[in-house]
Amino acid sequence: MNTALLEHETHRQAILQAMGLEVWLPRQQLPHAAPTPDWLLDWDSAASSMAVATASTPAPTPVSAPVAPSQSAPAATSNNGKTQAQIQMEQVRQVLQQAQSAARTAAPPQPVAVDTPVVIEQPAPAAVVFPRFSLQLLRSGNCLLLVDLPMGEPFQARDPEYLLLKDILRAAGLNDAPSMLRNGEAIRWPILSKGNLAQEQGAEQARTFVRELLLHESSQQQCVMLWLMGSNAVTYANREDDEAEEFSLTPLQEQVQCWNLPSLESIMRQPQLKPQLWRSMQKLMSRWL
Repeated sequence: MNTALLEHETHRQAILQAMGLEVWLPRQQLPHAAPTPDWLLDWDSAASSMAVATASTPAPTPVSAPVAPSQSAPAATSNNGKTQAQIQMEQVRQVLQQAQSAARTAAPPQPVAVDTPVVIEQPAPAAVVFPRFSLQLLRSGNCLLLVDLPMGEPFQARDPEYLLLKDILRAAGLNDAPSMLRNGEAIRWPILSKGNLAQEQGAEQARTFVRELLLHESSQQQCVMLWLMGSNAVTYANREDDEAEEFSLTPLQEQVQCWNLPSLESIMRQPQLKPQLWRSMQKLMSRWL
């Protein structure tokens, strides 16, 4: 008989009896079941316990080897009232505790170094800044005027900037009562506040929008000169690669030139700009007269 199998079965029966469970063993081959080994059919609890005790080598611990109780008879009781199964379970528990204590004293656990993950903070995406401006489009004679509106509102009859514009047109020999195009509504940017296209209102789109309006107005009626008065008018009415210095000329389309001028507000604050405006006007006046 295999001593290892015998020892395993004895130990199994001892654990089950310690848990208060009855152990049943086959005494004959059961139909339609897996074949039962002969040594298990001829099981003798007392004989098996003595065979294990004599065949096994005593362990190097002061605890004696457990002896399995018989499966056919009630568990034997020792002098102090404990069954053999309970004594064996206590002995096994003591052996395990001693082994754990020896392992703790022999090899104390070493701290394991854990690499702290490095969290790389991603920079927050820069907020998209759209250009913002308001422009007034007017016509006087055969000239179009695109003028910055510093307050964002269309010209009123008594506005100081509008009165200055009338003086400049009078000096240029043009009608000093210019007509307000687009029903007097200002050209504002951005034009969308929500929707999928609201994020596509950068400088390039603004420039395309303003130039298309100017090309459309210049095609409706004869236009020989486009006055751009103010930084926003100069920036978004010219092409991006055009050099637009003050009092310079840049092309809008064939036979139509842009005259790049300071804003009306700048002319009011800086009197030295008026002589420069007058000298540049004298050179160009023949174009619209």
